[in-house]
Amino acid sequence: EPMLQPRNQGMVLGEDNEKMSKSRGNVIAPDDLVGEYGADTVRAYLMFFARWELGAPWNSSNIEGSARWLRKVWYTFLEPSDVETKADETITRDLRRKVHQTLQSITHDYETLNFNTVISGLMELLNEMATAKAQGAFGTDAWHEAECIYLRMMAPSCPHIAEELWQRTGHNYSIHNQPWPEVDVEATKE
Repeated sequence: EPMLQPRNQGMVLGEDNEKMSKSRGNVIAPDDLVGEYGADTVRAYLMFFARWELGAPWNSSNIEGSARWLRKVWYTFLEPSDVETKADETITRDLRRKVHQTLQSITHDYETLNFNTVISGLMELLNEMATAKAQGAFGTDAWHEAECIYLRMMAPSCPHIAEELWQRTGHNYSIHNQPWPEVDVEATKE
């Protein structure tokens, strides 16, 4: 099976560490996966399935997990809530805490190129946001803040869907022209 290696080391196959090359016919082209799942799903999967510096045996069989995550992001952000919007202080405070804790963590992870934990952090935060939405946070100030920060954290990893969601959720200009969000340290405290 092919193995992904850290940047600038190319891909290698099997135990003999034969480098991938077109002349050997052992190159994996992402075109089929991009055609089926989209570029953002493939990018997210490549970032998520292994630590970047360690590499891992290539296996696209779990790419559906990244596709499910992006579908969940889409529906969580765009589908109206079945629950009446209510500004329950506990729910909004917990949402803000999780958003800012995740922002703090993901900022560090991007800076240290720990892309797999960026994606897992975004997945975990999305679950928290979906729970808060089901509890009436959708439409509150805390929800709008969470939405805005989430999309900006997601943009370097999944630029196309982040841009589309940015526009569809009523923001002007491109998400890629927005500043990186600031951590509210007070909000991160338990």
